[in-house]
Amino acid sequence: MNRNRFSSRPAATAAPATAPSATADDTGTQARRRRRYLAGLAVVALGAPVLAGCSAGAALTPVADSSADPFEAYLAEELDQAFFAQDVLRFQCYADNGYPEYNGFIPTEPGTEHRSEILDQLTVADVFFDSVQDATERGLRSEPMPPAPAKIYVHDASFDAVATACNTKAWAALGEGAEDTLIEYNRLASKLSGIFDPTMDALAPLQEKVIQCLVDAGEPVTPAPGQLFGITPGVDLGTPVEYPERSGPKKSSGVEIIPADTEVAYVPTPAEAALAVKYYNCSLETGARDEFAASIREAKKAAIAEHAAELEKLNPRMTEIAATARELTGR
Repeated sequence: MNRNRFSSRPAATAAPATAPSATADDTGTQARRRRRYLAGLAVVALGAPVLAGCSAGAALTPVADSSADPFEAYLAEELDQAFFAQDVLRFQCYADNGYPEYNGFIPTEPGTEHRSEILDQLTVADVFFDSVQDATERGLRSEPMPPAPAKIYVHDASFDAVATACNTKAWAALGEGAEDTLIEYNRLASKLSGIFDPTMDALAPLQEKVIQCLVDAGEPVTPAPGQLFGITPGVDLGTPVEYPERSGPKKSSGVEIIPADTEVAYVPTPAEAALAVKYYNCSLETGARDEFAASIREAKKAAIAEHAAELEKLNPRMTEIAATARELTGR
């Protein structure tokens, strides 16, 4: 998550913004989850770059008595709705006050950044595939960074005052204390997401079951703890997807727009796709999928129980802010 988006002051000379793109956002979320939890890399919050420059009063549903995802108690969609309205209002304000280039960056619908980062950030499908089709399409190679979205940089000292005024106006439109509430709710998200590191400890022995299933079937895999899916495949993999390195703004004055990368789909080799399907089948045969799902659910239930008081305090206010956001945007 990008906590810098709460800052109301832009940089003095360059102010980057990301053009909204549902495809880029969805792809990036999946790639971040798999790299973060399967390849053992550090947790990195990659929210969109920012312009530097339950019903009210309702108690939480007891998670032990509900079949829903325990993290549904965290109103991630409301948070995304609030940020969507804030972006629409401030970008429109920039465009109306001397920077019409921002018209092309005004989002048209709420993103899924916070829902993806909290509710869906680690799933059984991520580690064991969702279906035969999913395994066939994804293959066994670690996913690359997603394509970079378009960005806009303003090299104009006068933009500082415009951005400050517009940001202040946008937050005020969401209601008194909205920014502070969203900051606090964002911090709560970080606390909840901390449950996934210990959950990964439960994954290793489950991967071992799947790998042994593959070995027993004579499949070309070598156990490799710490690697994606816990194996080194003994088959040729597809060509890695690579995007050109972004070096940042190149101009020193005016408004600079850097186009988005064109998305390139990863294509597994036939042998890789076939092995991925066998990995999926072994996750079914060994029961690893069900065991991991239970592990995730128990970890989520514990996290929600630990932070129930904070959720009960903040959820009514988040519901109000999201309702205001929908009224402001008509979405």
